[in-house]
Amino acid sequence: MTLLNRRTALKLAALAAPVVWTRDRAFGAEQITVADVGGAPGVAIRRAFYDPFEQATGIKVVGVVHESDPTVQFKLLVDSRSYIWDACMVTPAHVAALSRPRDYLDPLNIAPAAAANLVPGMLTPNWLGFSVFSTTAAYRSDKFGENGPRSWKDFWDVQKFPGRRALYRGVNGTIEEALMADGVAAKDLYPLDVNRAFRKLDQIKRHINVWWTSGAQNTQLLQSGEVDMSDTWGARAFAAIDSGAPVKMVWSEGLYNTDGWSIPKGTPRADLVRRFIEYCIKPEQQAVYCNMVANGPTNTRTFEILSPQRAAVLPTSPENIKGLAPVDSVWWAANRVRVVERFQDWLLS
Repeated sequence: MTLLNRRTALKLAALAAPVVWTRDRAFGAEQITVADVGGAPGVAIRRAFYDPFEQATGIKVVGVVHESDPTVQFKLLVDSRSYIWDACMVTPAHVAALSRPRDYLDPLNIAPAAAANLVPGMLTPNWLGFSVFSTTAAYRSDKFGENGPRSWKDFWDVQKFPGRRALYRGVNGTIEEALMADGVAAKDLYPLDVNRAFRKLDQIKRHINVWWTSGAQNTQLLQSGEVDMSDTWGARAFAAIDSGAPVKMVWSEGLYNTDGWSIPKGTPRADLVRRFIEYCIKPEQQAVYCNMVANGPTNTRTFEILSPQRAAVLPTSPENIKGLAPVDSVWWAANRVRVVERFQDWLLS
């Protein structure tokens, strides 16, 4: 074995470490391995998609957890042709990184008729979106009643809306929020004017009481009343609401992004995976998922199944999505590193 092959083998062994290798795993002919984000979404994905697909087709689905950014793992398994995954849960930004300069993705080959009821933009030749998550504002109604901040301009207005504030300690969403606070319409956000965003962030910086870093922390801040308003991920605000906290979500001037499925180029089980991915379009299965996790479905017919109460907290419901704009993942894929570096320097300045 050459030195290069030994290094590759060691890397692949590290990637595969979390996986339990069973006899079925080694010898099962009708089996696929799917990498997802784990946690509560992973449990919901198992209940909504993996298990029902296996029952319907006899194709076993082994679920494993990928890293927060799976692109390095994804590229390594394709480069080495050692397919420890057959499908992976990725965002459009990941897809952009996996599409050029080299294409690491197999086509899905989903017929247009099967995608007729999808939210626009949720199907490309190599990616199917199934789980929409949002970035919005939220506030405590015990502080503001029904008259809380309704825009990012309001959020920045510390005179009209006094109170403790939190913002995400990261660039995704934060840059767009600053621009909307400065009067940029959601439809005109991209390409992002980063200089303008940082000038606007300068105005709010000393009024931010907490820079949150995780979804769990964000939920706790809203739930406990430690802050009166914050930007938030929709499912995290809903978790606070579901616990009984007096929290109101603001759907105007929000953003949305999507998790979906892609196939590593060259996997020998691509045809089996294509059947699985097309199965994930079914509104009945998306309804199971969205009843467990407060992310929005991509098949609009799912709202014929969900209760009005559940639909009211999901980003792709007809009322809510009107106030949301899609994140430009291609722009972020090209510019993220430089913006992150600038943001970290700005926080320390």
